[in-house]
Amino acid sequence: MPGQTHVTDTAYHYDGTFAGFLCCIFESYARREIPADVCPPQQAQLTLYGVRDIATDAAHARRVAAGLGRLGPAVRDRIATGFLHSTVPGKDLALLRFARLAFARGPQAAQMLGDADAAEAFALERAVLGEAHHYIEFLRFEERGGMLGAVIHPKHCVLPLLRGHFCSRLPDEDFLIFDAVHGAALLRQDRRVQYLAMQRYEPAPDADEADWQALWKRFFRALTIEERRNARAQQTHLPRRFWPDMCEMQPDAPDPTPKHA
Repeated sequence: MPGQTHVTDTAYHYDGTFAGFLCCIFESYARREIPADVCPPQQAQLTLYGVRDIATDAAHARRVAAGLGRLGPAVRDRIATGFLHSTVPGKDLALLRFARLAFARGPQAAQMLGDADAAEAFALERAVLGEAHHYIEFLRFEERGGMLGAVIHPKHCVLPLLRGHFCSRLPDEDFLIFDAVHGAALLRQDRRVQYLAMQRYEPAPDADEADWQALWKRFFRALTIEERRNARAQQTHLPRRFWPDMCEMQPDAPDPTPKHA
């Protein structure tokens, strides 16, 4: 049938930017096809498909962005959140397919979770926002040299999603949140915010901070009712992968003081 969209055996190769991804959506419509894959530069060499290079064209990107905007925030934000923050392999193709569904079916595509493409895009967004919510709850700062610092190990790139909460929650504090997985940091200093590329963050020891952490651990354990401890429920509400970055979940260091009989 003339004009019918078909799935190709070609992968789109683009520059990895959001504008470049929007151009992949544009190209998909221009060619009346759905690619077999959509590959940023770091994945293009791994694909087994033939590769078509998609140039980033600002005018094409603006047209697609305007179209997504007309579909409403549920569709627009789902695509932006999934693309900018998720690290799930294959997200690029999943979001392109969801964008095509949304252009075909309208804003209600965001609620069509019985459709595989809509469900996959929803899962990407939910994973990112869920992880950001967990870090808003469970992130632990330490005071080091007049600045608050925290280390996190997220699956996704959630630092930008933490910015608004912590800047509002700590309006007069300088702080740094280091994402040890992705080598990035969110720094707020002198009321200015910036993102930094970092490989390591090792704040100097601070005796006062060690005392505060010891008090916090004592308080946490004082609230615990051993007879009612439910490890499975605890891990449901506080997944174990967050524990290494929480001081209250760390064992106490051995007491170096000699014990006298």
